[in-house]
Amino acid sequence: MVAFLRGPTHVDFNLTNGCNLACSHCHSASGPKLDNELKTEEILQTIDALHIIGALKIAFAGGEPFIRRDIFNILSHACSLPGWGISVITNGFYLNSLTVEKLKAQCPNLSINISVDGSTPAGYSTLRKQLNRPDADPQPLFERVLSGIDNVVRSGMSNSVNFTITKATLHDIEATYELVVDRIGADNMVAIKFFPGGYGKEHLDLYEIPYDMWDEHFVALTRAKLGGKLERLQISVPAAWEFYLPLINAGIPIEEAEEVWGYRSPLREDMYARMREVGDVAGISELCISSDGEVYPSVLLVGEKTMSCGNLREHSLQRIWQESSCLMALRELKLFDLNGNCTKCGVREVCGGGSRSRAFSREGDFRDMDYVCPIVEVPLVSHA
Repeated sequence: MVAFLRGPTHVDFNLTNGCNLACSHCHSASGPKLDNELKTEEILQTIDALHIIGALKIAFAGGEPFIRRDIFNILSHACSLPGWGISVITNGFYLNSLTVEKLKAQCPNLSINISVDGSTPAGYSTLRKQLNRPDADPQPLFERVLSGIDNVVRSGMSNSVNFTITKATLHDIEATYELVVDRIGADNMVAIKFFPGGYGKEHLDLYEIPYDMWDEHFVALTRAKLGGKLERLQISVPAAWEFYLPLINAGIPIEEAEEVWGYRSPLREDMYARMREVGDVAGISELCISSDGEVYPSVLLVGEKTMSCGNLREHSLQRIWQESSCLMALRELKLFDLNGNCTKCGVREVCGGGSRSRAFSREGDFRDMDYVCPIVEVPLVSHA
């Protein structure tokens, strides 16, 4: 059996499934609260357990975490424990000046990540609408979210803006960056490539990005960064090939691109590459806890019953991490176990099989091919 870490280095902790917005791309399928969501004390105990087993980062999310009345208690407790980074992911609706002042007082080392998917009210509402008023004028909501970002920036708290890259929003990355970073002053913007989960599965024709379109835009963004522009723009992709393949095809030096983006495949790290040949870190260094206590290998697999690793009300976090059959299966995965031609692919040493979560999203099997990859069915000549 392949070796694995003492505990996950990064944990996504969804505090509630409830949300005040209705986002058509939401991979968590948020909306109503679950009937059996974890109580305050259960969450605090789980935070302590994560700290004990060596987690380095927790990202609290939802749903919308600020609809929980105990959110300040939760965040302040997590921030009081030393040696790790704590962030909260929010749609920004509740970040009025009083809330931000309270956060700064109780959680001064907290990082606040606000989701904004467009540079105009119309662009923003492509993905995000009010839950009970989907046809309402999007401008008041958009302005309220921007005001929330401004409140956080003025407070001096660490912050970033998350932007979901879809076929419908790809063209708006730079304009949104100019708005939230250059004009409002956010610390940085993280552009997160669309994942086909939750509600997003219902809109693949609108949001899934064809490879040719992705290739063109990502190469252009990379060249802009190499030229000294978009310095505080970061990228997040489900699989390493989405980063490396466009660069290889465009003749852009990988090392230079890694440096300006601050991105590096796990398989480019010697320790990880000695331990494992599959590049997806779900269940290896990454874990997700749902609001009902179910544990999953990744936030991208939340709600997928066959990928549940156990429930915190039935087993300890440490036991789930060490003994879950789902996690064991992921850790033992080899390239030759995967459908497609990953073993023959020329970028296998930096990619390692693509996204296992995205493979699961189509056929319910994490051994299936990463169907978005343009070469998964066509062997390549090595680029070494």
